[in-house]
Amino acid sequence: MTPKDRYSLRIAVTLPVRDTFSYTVPDHLVSRADIGCRALVPFRNRKVIGYILEKEVTQNDNELKDILDILDPEPLFHHGIVPLFQWMADYYLHPLGRLIQSALPGGLNVTPFKTGQLTDKGQRALNALSVSSDEKRLLSWIKENQGKRIPLPLHTVYMLQKKGWVILESRTTKRRIGPLKRKFVRVKEGIDLNSILRKGTGLFRAKNEAEFLKTLSNSIGISLKELSSDFSNRPYLVNKWIKAGVIESYEATVFRDPAGKILAPSVPPPHLFNQQNEALNVIRKHLDKGIFSTCLLHGVTGSGKTEVYHRAIKHAIGLGKQAILMVPEIALAVYMEGIFRSRLDKRVAIFHSGLSQGERYDEWMRMYRGEADLVIGARSALFSPFPRLGLIIIDEEYDFSYKQEKGPHYHARDAAVVRGRIEQALVILGAGTPSVQSFHNTATGRYHLLSMPDRIENRPLPDMEIVDIKTLPDNTKKDTILSPTLKDALKQNLEEGKQAIMFLNRRGFGRVYLCRSCGESVRCPNCDLTLTYHLKENNLMCHYCGFFSRPQDRCSSCGHKGMKAYGFGTEKLEQELGEIFPGARIARMDRDSTRRKGQTFNILKQFNDQETDILVGTQMITKGYDFPNVTLVGVIAADLSLGFPDFRAGERTFQILSQVAGRAGRGEHKGRVIVQTFNPEHYAITTARDHEYKTFYLKEKELREQLGYPPFSYLACLRFQGNDRKITAAMAQQIGKEIKGILEKWPIKGKKIQVLGPAEAPLAKLKGKYRLQILIKSKGAELLHYYLREVETLSGKMLRKSGVSMVMDVDPYQML
Repeated sequence: MTPKDRYSLRIAVTLPVRDTFSYTVPDHLVSRADIGCRALVPFRNRKVIGYILEKEVTQNDNELKDILDILDPEPLFHHGIVPLFQWMADYYLHPLGRLIQSALPGGLNVTPFKTGQLTDKGQRALNALSVSSDEKRLLSWIKENQGKRIPLPLHTVYMLQKKGWVILESRTTKRRIGPLKRKFVRVKEGIDLNSILRKGTGLFRAKNEAEFLKTLSNSIGISLKELSSDFSNRPYLVNKWIKAGVIESYEATVFRDPAGKILAPSVPPPHLFNQQNEALNVIRKHLDKGIFSTCLLHGVTGSGKTEVYHRAIKHAIGLGKQAILMVPEIALAVYMEGIFRSRLDKRVAIFHSGLSQGERYDEWMRMYRGEADLVIGARSALFSPFPRLGLIIIDEEYDFSYKQEKGPHYHARDAAVVRGRIEQALVILGAGTPSVQSFHNTATGRYHLLSMPDRIENRPLPDMEIVDIKTLPDNTKKDTILSPTLKDALKQNLEEGKQAIMFLNRRGFGRVYLCRSCGESVRCPNCDLTLTYHLKENNLMCHYCGFFSRPQDRCSSCGHKGMKAYGFGTEKLEQELGEIFPGARIARMDRDSTRRKGQTFNILKQFNDQETDILVGTQMITKGYDFPNVTLVGVIAADLSLGFPDFRAGERTFQILSQVAGRAGRGEHKGRVIVQTFNPEHYAITTARDHEYKTFYLKEKELREQLGYPPFSYLACLRFQGNDRKITAAMAQQIGKEIKGILEKWPIKGKKIQVLGPAEAPLAKLKGKYRLQILIKSKGAELLHYYLREVETLSGKMLRKSGVSMVMDVDPYQML
């Protein structure tokens, strides 16, 4: 560097802007301004947080502003992951700074805010203004709350500033998490503690002083918290011997260990079966080459995919690489954690939203420092800051949970493939029922197909029986959720001392709560939905916005008494099973029963230890688990997912049925699956019954090709929402007309894009907002993105000050 040279930084700010910005670094911050750190920077007339993406030497440019501060003692991510952030921001059309912000552990973010104080002129105005004046009330609040955050909106405060009545100051909140510090004590260097102990009781007043000093002599340092549990008079002992100059106190960082208890010790099998070895040999060859590749591991339920994962991870670690294992559910992460932690010990990190903010921070920094070789987690594990990433495994790759439904709207599976390409890592997509798109990619040569068509030890797949609900007697339909076939099977299963899983993908007790006189149901005031009745809490609840109310006996519409819950959910199923089989031990696993930390583990542990006979649950229980004593699975309502307004409804149904059926018969005894449905002839149900994935795939592929849906096109969904129904609809219509006009100006390219809508969303009102949507189909991804950028530019001007917002969802998975 010459004297005229300075360091410049490329920074992504946490604002709704797409560009990155350049800043220079003051000399006193150069050593701390590393890629991956957060910086406080001036941006127009305020201070904002940004992420350092590049650092380079540049000639002194007086036009660039200096950064104000570096907010982290060490970087939060490596330079190698920056291209992934950039790609995701471009592909999913999301501001880069905000995408990075969402990827990092919560609690790190600091928020800029304004504080104020009155000037002399402002004090005179406060004395002169009328009591009812809004300006007087705001001036009074600022005077009484100096240094505190001024509440939004700030436009009124800026008017006071223009009048010279207040002085505003920008401040930032402190980050809520960081290293956890604890106080410790240790023997001072040079102190001969043994000689003090030999002097005997003359120095000791308390009976346990000698024991206290012996404890310290055998340790390099003990936390005050630990000492308190062993010595009730700890404050006296510590203070006395610190004053005597024998011991000293100090502060040190401690690790918040999120590791749960191990569900059951997991011992690797002595040998693998041929299909496992064949798949593993291919995987090892790819890992040894050290170049990017994507493999689809298609193995039926019970074929031993987890053992292949384990050996692949072990091989990658042996090569000095690190691995990410992603699973679709936190509950499954808890299960997988037990398997891999019992085999790989402390070099396993856990990362998902079930951990506290502090635990997530500690696990993140462990990964960044290279103190873990494997991370197990849900969608957010995609961003794990591994510097030597060599293997990414996405288990149950088809699962819809990998799609983020709140901005940024990324798909973790697809982004993982891109990360693998960027960092030259092997990507394994594992599934018993692969997504149509992934299986299609094996046919086109983009992915390598690894097949494991048989269960280990050639165990048979379970027999699946279809019960047509339409053919049951009317009194049977009304009186019970369970068909006679399923009740008889449960009875026999319990008599044989076996376990059962009952799957119903709807939680709560009653689906609707309605008046028996006029038929009016109780609906959510914020959403276009009926409220679900929950018996345990005695609440009516909206599962989308969280609104709840106490059930009333009198109808608010007609005034008659006699409101009643109709329909059923997992809570009602649990109750009915208890009434039919009073001696059975029954547990329920859904979002309601697993809200508190540790509940998921306890439910799974009891079922694994055969302390539960029947496990009732939603899709949380359908995938990944291996309980050898489960010989019966009941699917209560197979049609629920078929009714979704989504071109993937058939695929979703096939996958759920196949996966939950796969929980049966994984031990020595053959499994049995009973499926209750109103649509026994639907191809998704018949192919699941016959365990015919290829037949299902060909049928689904044919339908999608005819209708022009993925994988034969690319989709984007524009979602409009606003407080006023008419204004929102008018704005959607106006933008729809304008963006169709863009295509009219593209005589060739315009024919490759189709715009459908606008139309009301299936959930026309949600969380108080009225909703409409436009679906866009395109023959190519690049053309779609070019068009979407044009749409974004045009719509941004139209939406300004309209009270209507628009979200662009690329590759949408939820059409609700």
